[in-house]
Amino acid sequence: MHALRLFLAIDIPNSAREQITAIQNHFKALKLDVTWVKPANIHLTVKFLGNTDPGMIPGIKDSMANIARTTPPFFLHSGGIGVFPSLARPRVLWVGLEDPKNHLDRLKNQVENAMSSLGFPPDNKDSVYHLTLGRIKSPRGKERLRKEVESNTQSAFDPFEVSAVKLIKSELTAKGSIYTVLEEFVFNRSLANIA
Repeated sequence: MHALRLFLAIDIPNSAREQITAIQNHFKALKLDVTWVKPANIHLTVKFLGNTDPGMIPGIKDSMANIARTTPPFFLHSGGIGVFPSLARPRVLWVGLEDPKNHLDRLKNQVENAMSSLGFPPDNKDSVYHLTLGRIKSPRGKERLRKEVESNTQSAFDPFEVSAVKLIKSELTAKGSIYTVLEEFVFNRSLANIA
């Protein structure tokens, strides 16, 4: 059986998705040369697993179920608008996420450790928690983009609860990525008052 392109991600609720789509639409009006992420596909990647032997999926599911059992739901907050790698050479436009109580840091560390023990290479980059709005294809409109990013220090969407991580299969097609949820790992709500 051929390898599957997999990642672990946090989905965002529809209320936040609508607000983030409005931010995306604001930037679309600038007429930039951008491939926009479909609003339904906007998510927070916790760990990109890449091409994965299907035989590894049971181990991934077991590890994630164990993590979910010991993780309470938590809230993420709106951050500013940014680009990777820099405003001088923008390639990715994103909206930031704030993790005031470091729950996401703890979750990401647990996932990294669990996936490393299964043989996935560790991700040693510093995390900038973000939701990708679009991928910039050329410098057209770069100056308009720079001014807009610099003036948009706070994006406006309400805090939202994170209550699960999903294992998602990604299929790359000419019309964009198609995502299929293989499993959802729901956090332990009984721990919410303790955290």
